[in-house]
Amino acid sequence: MFPKFALAAAISAAFLAFEAQAKTFKYETLELDSANAAVQYPGLDLNGASYATLTVDQAHSSAPAIITSLEVNFPNAPKLTAKNFNLHDGLHQATVGNAWVYRQLNIIVDESDFENSNDQRIHFGGFVSEADSFIGTGQPGNLGQPLFDAWGRLVDVTPSKITDVKMLTVDGSKLRLSLSNKLAKHPNSNDENAVVIDSLWFGNGEEKLYVPISVFGNKAKFTEPYKLNISTTSGPDGDEHFIHVLARDEHGNELPSAEVPLQHLLEEAYRNHQ
Repeated sequence: MFPKFALAAAISAAFLAFEAQAKTFKYETLELDSANAAVQYPGLDLNGASYATLTVDQAHSSAPAIITSLEVNFPNAPKLTAKNFNLHDGLHQATVGNAWVYRQLNIIVDESDFENSNDQRIHFGGFVSEADSFIGTGQPGNLGQPLFDAWGRLVDVTPSKITDVKMLTVDGSKLRLSLSNKLAKHPNSNDENAVVIDSLWFGNGEEKLYVPISVFGNKAKFTEPYKLNISTTSGPDGDEHFIHVLARDEHGNELPSAEVPLQHLLEEAYRNHQ
């Protein structure tokens, strides 16, 4: 018979393993704007929203992304905060009580491709609730009268951390390479993800190096680079350095990058420096 304590330990370990896969992502909106809609309350100006942030939770790479918080700042009205959204029929929906002069608002965010957030437009809006308890008539599925519309462009601002650092000398100057735990879109490719390495090259300044890695789609946000390897060989013009990065996916599988000449990455990053 399987001991009870062993069974409990196994269940606990499995639960912790599942929880470890869940991630929280932060987004901001650029090029944000908004406008009052059909409902007009004197003195409530919801035009020209200046700033919005979203927090999104995702249990694992195959699970839907769920908005847990939306905060919108307006230049002429108090900010709006909506939490605990539900995803229904392609819309993220939340209810906000006692917002501005209204007893209840329904907030919707159109479903967006959060996996490719830096290329995505986002639309959201607010509706004055017409719940049964307010007006006495049932209107199932009705969001209410539109109060405002807003739109902008999503940008992923999830904080990153440094997972590995290497120091070496290149062309007679010290070079510090700091490996980030987040993948990013390669700036010279529309589809390819890349490992990001912050470079501080004394006498040349700071830049970002991008090492391509074959991880696409929604797996990218659940893949974390953790180790930076540098190998050195002697060439006819002196030492030649090569970079090789190791990453882990959400299941702990190791994903190696190709080995890339460091000089090529430096030339690509620093070509605009004098």
